[in-house]
Amino acid sequence: MMRVLHVIGAMDRGGAETMIMNLYRAIDRDVVQFDFVVHEERPCDYDEEIQDLGGRLYRVPRFTGSNMLSYRRAFREFFGEHGEHRVVHGHIGSSAAMYLSEAKRAKRYTIAHSHAQNYPLSLEQLAFRVLSYPTRFIADYYMACSSEAGRDRFGSRIVQAENFKVLKNGIALEQYRCDQAAHLACKKAYGYDVSVPLVGHVGRLDSVKNHRFLLEVFSLVKKEIPNARLVCVGRGPLADDLKHAACELGIGESVDFLGVREDIPNLLKAFDAFVFPSFKEGLSIAVIEAQSSGLPVLASTGVPEGAILVEDATRLPLSQGAAAWASKCLSILDSACDRRDNVDEVRLQGFDIDDSARWLERFYLSRQP
Repeated sequence: MMRVLHVIGAMDRGGAETMIMNLYRAIDRDVVQFDFVVHEERPCDYDEEIQDLGGRLYRVPRFTGSNMLSYRRAFREFFGEHGEHRVVHGHIGSSAAMYLSEAKRAKRYTIAHSHAQNYPLSLEQLAFRVLSYPTRFIADYYMACSSEAGRDRFGSRIVQAENFKVLKNGIALEQYRCDQAAHLACKKAYGYDVSVPLVGHVGRLDSVKNHRFLLEVFSLVKKEIPNARLVCVGRGPLADDLKHAACELGIGESVDFLGVREDIPNLLKAFDAFVFPSFKEGLSIAVIEAQSSGLPVLASTGVPEGAILVEDATRLPLSQGAAAWASKCLSILDSACDRRDNVDEVRLQGFDIDDSARWLERFYLSRQP
């Protein structure tokens, strides 16, 4: 059996982490097994499942910028002690140039993987770009969830090269099959009256997801449909601020913050519209999942065009403002018809996790000496 080492920040329920876990569940673990280097001491959402699946977790100190020498030393010592990982697959970008350099020093095959487009320039983002830039000259192979995410992180030259691959964020599609009966059943199961329009969002409660704009949009929707509800799934540093903002907008009683959930497919089946106004996304598994469940999607142009897979999903620039977004959301809710099954259409566009896992399995094995 081949063991592959994934380097990641923390195995919580984020987009990149969920993608890795989807692959991990689908790959043939008798042939390829995953281990993880994480930068977090506390137990994380997926730690127990990783261990149940046969994976190992190794912990290193978080890179702070001022601990560059000790950070490199930690990886040098790790690779000196662990010779079983012939492939090192890096998902954390700010320190990739350091840990992938140490992996190459130890004669491992290295992969750099981009999961996000560049965010609006700030001091933090500028530091990230400076630190991650040397990765372009270090890794043996490059992957990204979209061409946009690849160009932003690695540059056009690499995206056009033979050692680059857009690895689509596949999902377990059969879990998302939905028709009108399933939609109504899920709505009832969560305690909502079938006549109540549910606007949904799944994503970390972080500034890049633009929840404040979402709340403003929903406040305008609610003026036209008083019994509508907004359901936000996820956790993050802005949780308290967003709850306060909802109350300030007078919609606090109509917004459900559900936190982290394991029942995303059924929640998506219960929703009537999915609104996703992120500033920037590498791809967005949530948008793919929503479309797979037959849910009409309204996303920002911060979501790559390649994530729009079906006819009832659309992108709208944030610059058009909350009123235009509310108008489009109202149009979706007003024109709601029986739920359609999009699974086969999404599968044809390459987002079946089994297809992604088989390709990645073959790729890893072909890199084994």
